[in-house]
Amino acid sequence: MSEDRLFSRFVEEFEAAGGVLLYPRGEETLEEVLTRMVEEEGIKSYAISQRTPRFKVIDTLFKDLGLEKSRDYPSLDLGVTRAHGAGALTGTLVFVFKEGRDHLLTSLPRIHLAVLRREDLYQHVSRAVAPHVQDRGELPPYISLVTGPSRTGDIELTHVTGVHGPEQLYLVVVS
Repeated sequence: MSEDRLFSRFVEEFEAAGGVLLYPRGEETLEEVLTRMVEEEGIKSYAISQRTPRFKVIDTLFKDLGLEKSRDYPSLDLGVTRAHGAGALTGTLVFVFKEGRDHLLTSLPRIHLAVLRREDLYQHVSRAVAPHVQDRGELPPYISLVTGPSRTGDIELTHVTGVHGPEQLYLVVVS
């Protein structure tokens, strides 16, 4: 499968599962896309797990928008983490954390914003997990596969989002 077809398939499956791809279109910038998300979702507080240059840009933007940065994860509106991989055939994101409590940012805040490097996109989710298996075949302490926002259905088939995790899942894909 070509790179473009792989990406198109991932976007199709990710959005079918209820995820929202934040992708600047036309003259739009990433800052404008993120600002619109903050305004539409009424985001007031956030936490961010990475300390890389890409995440510093997001962190600075959120501070400039007047959002409160907090480590009180259960009360946050937004958690921002890196997706360590993705499987195109299912639209599934892979999250890997080796220490600390940043893994909570994928499940406790009302909204989860994941950042995925395009080169971490694979056809099968198993290929996205493989680079994170340690030398002796052991998995890291925390690995999570996420396909869309949290949702559940009761016995009467009433579907509800956000019961066991974020009610909204956003994704930014970077090169």
